[in-house]
Amino acid sequence: MTVLINRMLFVLLMLLVALSPLPLGSNREWSWSLCALIAAVLTLLWVIANVRPAAKRVPQLNLTVVILFAVACGWIILQQVIWVPAGWQHPLWLMAGDALGIELPGRVSLSADDGWTALMRLLSYALVFGLTFHLTRDRLRARTAFGWLSLAGLAYTVFALYVYWSGYYPEWLFRGTVLAEDLRGTFVNRNHFATWLGLIILCTMAYFYQHMARPVVKPYTVPQDRETQVIEFILKAWKPLTALLLMVTALVLTHSRGGFSAALAGTIVLMLLLDRRASSRKALSRITVITALVVVSLAFQLTSEVLLDRINRTDVSSEERLAVFADINRGIADNPVLGFGYGTFADSFRLYDDNESRFHYDRGHNTWLENAFELGLPAAFALFLSVIGVTLICLRGVRRRHRDWIYPATGVAASVLVGLHATVDFSLQLPAVAILYACIMGVACAQSYSSVHAGDL
Repeated sequence: MTVLINRMLFVLLMLLVALSPLPLGSNREWSWSLCALIAAVLTLLWVIANVRPAAKRVPQLNLTVVILFAVACGWIILQQVIWVPAGWQHPLWLMAGDALGIELPGRVSLSADDGWTALMRLLSYALVFGLTFHLTRDRLRARTAFGWLSLAGLAYTVFALYVYWSGYYPEWLFRGTVLAEDLRGTFVNRNHFATWLGLIILCTMAYFYQHMARPVVKPYTVPQDRETQVIEFILKAWKPLTALLLMVTALVLTHSRGGFSAALAGTIVLMLLLDRRASSRKALSRITVITALVVVSLAFQLTSEVLLDRINRTDVSSEERLAVFADINRGIADNPVLGFGYGTFADSFRLYDDNESRFHYDRGHNTWLENAFELGLPAAFALFLSVIGVTLICLRGVRRRHRDWIYPATGVAASVLVGLHATVDFSLQLPAVAILYACIMGVACAQSYSSVHAGDL
């Protein structure tokens, strides 16, 4: 019965991850709240079905990672409550009370409602990670998960290319919003779709490698000439390569400089790990890598004119974001320990926004700086180290695993991708992107240990 329930939960979890980009990347209150509710319900059902005295011991994450994440979440809660010491409360609460002639309860956070909402979203990503981690300990289920993600990515890619080339922007999705001529799929912002698609490309490449490396069981073996081997390779590889070609084409057509650069960095890391680790199958590994590179190069060559033009016209010194980063750093320097409240950047940054632009930045375009601004440096470092710790588990899995190491390798590459893009944008703060990343890291961590080392998790 438990096995059947876990299979059902796995299917529902994959549907959550696959469908989360559909309503504008789940970047609306109703959609991210629904995602959080579904993640919580699925986790509760898993706990009921799997945690019992006679149950088989399940692997656990490294305790240090869990503690670091719990510390960050605990501090977020403290930022919202009113019973913190008066010295911790932001002075704006006292000033606002004096101006209104009433006594207002003070908090560390400047907007408790936004803080609770942001915490709900963060915890929902953690639930997706934890549920994926436990449900994909089975290697077949891990492979199935990457297959689901690759198929979902192909579906969104085909839709995005159709919308881009036809000029048809569905009323039911975009509500008549006038958008620039860039490919964006079901996302309003092209950079968010580029990050999401870059993660999907990594999963597709890993799935492609596993598909090619999977041995074909035959009752007998007949020596094959080179021509027959080439034909068999093409017949086996054309479907994933076609999907990869379309995805890379879509990525380039987003015209996102940061998204493309981050995806390229993640891809290079994955290929380096693949080439370095696959010593026992070096020939197959290099053929797979070279084939993927040819497909990626072809897609880039055919569609990169606008993207290359944007890159060539980029002048870092004139980027408005640098002025925003400087303002954020001033805010961090003024309040380095307590922060201004998790999820409150849109309001609290107004205190430091000296940018003469007619636009107000409600996002920092640098998730690292924005989290440090909101949380304070100690809690921000705890949150960062928890993510880095999960990545290090994957890196250790690449070194230790004798099989299925491609999954932790994908986790390392995915972390490089989102980590780099987080320095110039805020795609990881979009629910659909964060859910996908949490799912990938859940699979990667689950496959970072063999059953022999399950007790070390």
